[in-house]
Amino acid sequence: MASGNCTCTQGSGHDTQLLLCEMFDPETTQRRAEEIRREIANCPECLRRLESEQTVRGLVRDCCGQANAPEPLRQRIIASITTVTYTETYTEVRRPR
Repeated sequence: MASGNCTCTQGSGHDTQLLLCEMFDPETTQRRAEEIRREIANCPECLRRLESEQTVRGLVRDCCGQANAPEPLRQRIIASITTVTYTETYTEVRRPR
């Protein structure tokens, strides 16, 4: 979704936000990320959005990238994810005599 002075979505048919999400997806190949980068580079507004996104992601990584949960918390989370709890309910039907 383009904003500001961007008109590239009218001609190319791409959605800048979707391309940015795809580009930063860890499963996106390096080749595909470069294709997206080249497409975005054709529009100054989209390029500014890319640069802004990279800046924000860098700040978050620098500020929070090394944060680790304490080991007891990690173990509780792992246990809660891997533990299955269920409840059985029985209904007894009695027939009148």
